[in-house]
Amino acid sequence: MALPTFDHLYRYDELTEALRSLAARRPDLMTVESIGTSHEGREIWLATVTNTATGAHTDKPAIWVGSNIHSIEHTGAVAALHLLHRLVTGHGDDATVTRAVDTRTFYVVPRVNPDGAELALADPPTYLRSSTRRWPRTDDTPGLFESDVDGDGRILSMRVEDPNGAWRVAAEDPRLLVARRADDFDAGPYYRLLFEGEIRDHDGATIPVATERRSLDLNRQFPAQWRTHGEQAGAGPFPLSEPETRAVAEAVVARTNICLYFCHHTFSAVILRPFDDRPDTDMPTADLRRFTALGARGTELTGYRHVGVYDDFRYDPKDVITGGEDTWAYDHLGVYAWTTEFWSPILRSGITDYHLIHWFDEHPVEHDLQLLRFNDERLGGRGFVDWYPFDHPQLGRVELGGWDWFRFWFNPPDALIEAEIAPHTEWEIFCALAAPRLMLRDTEVERLGEHTWRVRVVVENDAWLPTNVTQRAVDRKLVPGVEATLTLPAGARLVQGRPLVELGQLAGRSHATTMVGDFGSSSDGTPDRAKAEWVIDAAAGATVTVVVTHPRAGVARTELPLA
Repeated sequence: MALPTFDHLYRYDELTEALRSLAARRPDLMTVESIGTSHEGREIWLATVTNTATGAHTDKPAIWVGSNIHSIEHTGAVAALHLLHRLVTGHGDDATVTRAVDTRTFYVVPRVNPDGAELALADPPTYLRSSTRRWPRTDDTPGLFESDVDGDGRILSMRVEDPNGAWRVAAEDPRLLVARRADDFDAGPYYRLLFEGEIRDHDGATIPVATERRSLDLNRQFPAQWRTHGEQAGAGPFPLSEPETRAVAEAVVARTNICLYFCHHTFSAVILRPFDDRPDTDMPTADLRRFTALGARGTELTGYRHVGVYDDFRYDPKDVITGGEDTWAYDHLGVYAWTTEFWSPILRSGITDYHLIHWFDEHPVEHDLQLLRFNDERLGGRGFVDWYPFDHPQLGRVELGGWDWFRFWFNPPDALIEAEIAPHTEWEIFCALAAPRLMLRDTEVERLGEHTWRVRVVVENDAWLPTNVTQRAVDRKLVPGVEATLTLPAGARLVQGRPLVELGQLAGRSHATTMVGDFGSSSDGTPDRAKAEWVIDAAAGATVTVVVTHPRAGVARTELPLA
């Protein structure tokens, strides 16, 4: 089986085959399993990557990557494949990849929403926000609904000449439509702009936009600050009501070793972090600093800005997003979580000084012209379709054309996909290596008498993040501390100490930022280190076992001969 490439968008069967080909190449590193089935019965695949020769996947700190929860955001699925390919093919050749696969676990779901994604790539295509399940109603409403009316495999725009239209042809480029000013009453022509589609039950006069009955948004389905559909569009009847979100939540909660959480979306060329519904001031200071530091590395590698959703990515400044996956992962599970919005033709065309959201409400015509130049000079004209006449079944003579939203705005053109996603693979590997990891620094057996021994182990966290990962996890009592467990051989007796010793949380290196502290020079101490000690009665030559565990920082084991 051929390994995947990163120059096109994947349909479900090809994606499944790509996962199997990677697993077949290195079965010692990668396995594929289903975590559930979608509304239409497709398997939701989970790939697990770690070097099984160095331990079970559950015994190592892990990251979670979930992609394509929104149906037309296919770039995220290709990015997930790229990460898997890098881990599988780079192990043994690349030192960073090898260390990551040997010491960490990667849980990757390339396609959370296989039904919606498949519909977007079907012939003809249908573009939905997310799930294909009809909700909250099952009937069809009159009006204009998106569809590929001319059968060319694209859903573009329609412009209809109308003396009361809100648009006119731009003087700078005849392809571009610009909004009419309040005093624009020249001869025209003026146009009404519609998305490409047919009109159900057309009355010959009005063109209402039909309500999309498949209006669930799976990324408004998670329990964190969930609100009803009337308050948060797409939220569904109750949190995790859909099989796709339930499968993700159950799989994540079952894997207590997850420390960092990535959601792949498009578009905007930005790395988003929680909170979705609250300002940064509501976040523990330590968590905000670590979010910022890890996000800064993401910006350095990818060129994407790193921002908080509440402050910089709200669609409406008077409203908030709730029920999102990333805020759920941080707020309810206490792990660092990001949403990567891959790709932005705005940024790639050379426009840099723009607001991530408000640009779409208002921007200078020069930006549109710059986007057209980018389309013409870099993409060979594939992103914008020149207007062409079409006899519409209800409206008569119209023109089809405009931006190819699916292949230019929501996903990069095929030739640009790999360059766009590859840096994010490196960032996710970097973040995985920041996850806490238990290591035995020192072990000692000291003979105190003929059959009496002192056993001591010193354990440390050798990574950047603390074992609790976030302060949020501590505040919400979401994760226990490090535990050291002593197992005695037959006939042995514990003289001093308890079989299980609680060692609390161990710090990481993330406190280290500058040598100059608040009141002088910095002083580390050893908060990353702890000691467990026992006195036992046992025959010489016997062996005791010590296992040090933390649900997020992994497992460290040793067998100590009494000699």
